[in-house]
Amino acid sequence: MMETELKKLKIGGQAIGIVGLKAVFQAMAADFSQKTDADTAAELVRRLAQQNYIPGHLREEYGRAFLNEFHKFLGRSVETKEEAARLEIKILGAGCTVCDGLENELMDILAEMGLPADLEHVREPAEIAAYKVTGTPALVINGKVMSVGPAPPRLQIKKWLQAGSHSNQSGGNMEKNVLIKNIPFSEPQNLADLVEYAEGRVVSRTFAQKPGIGLTLFAFDTGEGVSTHTAPGDAMVQVLDGEALVNIDGKEMTVGKGQVVVMPANVPHAVTAVKRFKMLLIVVK
Repeated sequence: MMETELKKLKIGGQAIGIVGLKAVFQAMAADFSQKTDADTAAELVRRLAQQNYIPGHLREEYGRAFLNEFHKFLGRSVETKEEAARLEIKILGAGCTVCDGLENELMDILAEMGLPADLEHVREPAEIAAYKVTGTPALVINGKVMSVGPAPPRLQIKKWLQAGSHSNQSGGNMEKNVLIKNIPFSEPQNLADLVEYAEGRVVSRTFAQKPGIGLTLFAFDTGEGVSTHTAPGDAMVQVLDGEALVNIDGKEMTVGKGQVVVMPANVPHAVTAVKRFKMLLIVVK
């Protein structure tokens, strides 16, 4: 009988649910306690891939995460390298207009500031209750409740995000003045592989945010999306994976992998994941 206990590990800057860890660790403890880290990591990935989806291009990162947990299981100390700053943001609320508006505002601010983040809209009452908030919507940044009730001013949100981003950094590195960031230069890339899905979340990676143009990559879990709003520029969505329902001024259309759709400036529009989908958003002002 397969183990169903879920344990979340930080992999590639995201919390990923993994099943079967304990059983695999127990089975490998005797034979692999003296093996090299490389051999052990490879075997952990091989065995855990039988119960979990492990993207091919992330096998090494999964292997490192599994190896660290295996060392802990064996009672060994683990030294981990600091990951790049990534904000963890949660909006607590069942899905009211104010909640959805706050989610849209946060996605816009993250794109504007070029900050990597995991954004999750928590709708389940039991999960919301765990934060002991007195009302909704509530904004949680890196585990700390920042506001409850009316949406805070945009400037205040930006200050919180900036502070949260700095607190996650190891410090000492100055960012280069580049026009396009968060993507390797001079190497071919598969866009869909540069952002990973996360359960119940919207994950973003900003490539550029300038006065005249914005380039942002998004991964939406099923049912997640951007509620009706307007943008100050023409917005082109290119779907890289999955399927989305797009509503432009009341006109609904389904957009799938390989297709693009343009949403005119200042016209109400919304995007919802019919099933998990990834998109490149290009906004030209």
